[in-house]
Amino acid sequence: MLPSLRAIADRIQLRSNSVIEFDSSAGSVQTLAMPGGLHRSEGIGYSSSGNIIAIATSDTNTVFLFRRRADGQFETTPYWSISGPESQLTYPHDVSFAPFGEHELLAVAQRGGSIAIYQKGIANENYGPEPIFEIRGPTSTLKYSDGVAFVPPDNDHVAACNLETGTISFYQKTSSSPLCFDLQPVFELRHRSLADPDGLAFSRCGQWLAVANHGNHSVSIFRRRHRIVSRDKLEYGPRPVTVIKDPGLRHPHSVAFCPETNHLVVTNSGANYFSVYAQTMGVLNLGWSQSPIAQKIVGPDALFQRVNARNKMEGGPKGIAIHQNSLAICSPEHGVKIYSYRFRNPELHSPANPSTSM
Repeated sequence: MLPSLRAIADRIQLRSNSVIEFDSSAGSVQTLAMPGGLHRSEGIGYSSSGNIIAIATSDTNTVFLFRRRADGQFETTPYWSISGPESQLTYPHDVSFAPFGEHELLAVAQRGGSIAIYQKGIANENYGPEPIFEIRGPTSTLKYSDGVAFVPPDNDHVAACNLETGTISFYQKTSSSPLCFDLQPVFELRHRSLADPDGLAFSRCGQWLAVANHGNHSVSIFRRRHRIVSRDKLEYGPRPVTVIKDPGLRHPHSVAFCPETNHLVVTNSGANYFSVYAQTMGVLNLGWSQSPIAQKIVGPDALFQRVNARNKMEGGPKGIAIHQNSLAICSPEHGVKIYSYRFRNPELHSPANPSTSM
């Protein structure tokens, strides 16, 4: 490395010294199976309270909802599902929740090129059965829309990945009663680093946008533009602050930020693990580490190898969602796995007990 580059590298350091630890004690990981075992789990999301998990199962055009019990675990069978002709679902691939007054919204991205939005019932926790609004049609420019997320902190925009065109489309809410969004994107993010974008996530504050690039095994992270520069419009980019090109990324599928620290968690549909990257402090800007500070194996290697041998883009974890200290992943092979984690500062604590370390 040239001296000047070495000096720059030496000044890039982790923003936090915290180490992430996943609880590996007996019974610490909860597993939820999809009914009948025939549903292909692709996307997952926590409600804003964390008491409901939604899972998009693509091949059966269904979204299942699981409810948290009083003891903190989730019920092992879904309490509700969105499916059938009235749901208008066609290959649902991702989900996203957002508060909506006294209620909550659930957005579902569909590979056919639409976003269906459902509202939680007033008298119960059921969503649907029919959408209260849909973003679709030629003006929407949705093409192979595999990922969806409401944009925090105001949640007055919804964003979607377009795998076919390599863009991220943003749609603005124009009315709350009745609910209505623009059918044409108010902003489209384009950059050469975006390659078959499959999943996206925003930091809790909405300043950061991460995109999983399924096509070139990378993750692009963009900053929200200052309102003065964007003339008070919602815009990200135009260039990423970081493109993670870790060789361990294998067809990254979904991304999620840890709410307190902005650590970025990435699932790999072509590898048997998910990876965690730390935010860094560079010479001129914040960024994210190129190497993971942690990796978590999801399932038996023999099962992964059997699936991955048939298709190098399959076998690993797919959807991911985080609420407080709970991290949930889903995949066709494993259904849903829910982990608990914590951050520990090694400078302030003694070495971790082997029963709780990765």
